[in-house]
Amino acid sequence: MSKQLPETTNFLKQAERNVTLEGAMPLAKLERLSEVLCGNTGDLSAKLHFTSGAGHLGLHGRVEASLELTCQRCMKPMKHAVSGRFRFGLMTSEGYEDKLPPDAEPYLLEGDEQSVIEILEDELLLSIPLAAMHENECSEILQKMNEDRQVEKEKSNPFAALKDLKID
Repeated sequence: MSKQLPETTNFLKQAERNVTLEGAMPLAKLERLSEVLCGNTGDLSAKLHFTSGAGHLGLHGRVEASLELTCQRCMKPMKHAVSGRFRFGLMTSEGYEDKLPPDAEPYLLEGDEQSVIEILEDELLLSIPLAAMHENECSEILQKMNEDRQVEKEKSNPFAALKDLKID
């Protein structure tokens, strides 16, 4: 079983110590994400690397989850795997954005503890497709329409008659 991630931690101290946190968190703890899901059962898995060096503190990591979304074709629940990667430059005050690596987003540290939940939730929300759909036709109507379209396409081929004239 995976280790549980903390809901909050002191990003500054973790970065100074070059700590890596890896584990799981129940999707039910992510309130904003739960609003767009059909069900919030299951866990997310994440890995967070806090770093210090090169004149700045950083946080980078990944998050993965299998979410239960609503298919926009058939309006039925479906499982969809999502993942996100992130890279933040940690700042204790504004004005140091130019010291961060170009691929890092600035993250202003406020207070002693910062929310691990918010970072993971934001990344999962950004990873959800605009219109989630089953990979295959998910309803009998769509399957029938696809079959009819294929039959019509074969019938309307102007060169279909030439196939019969072909001499072997």
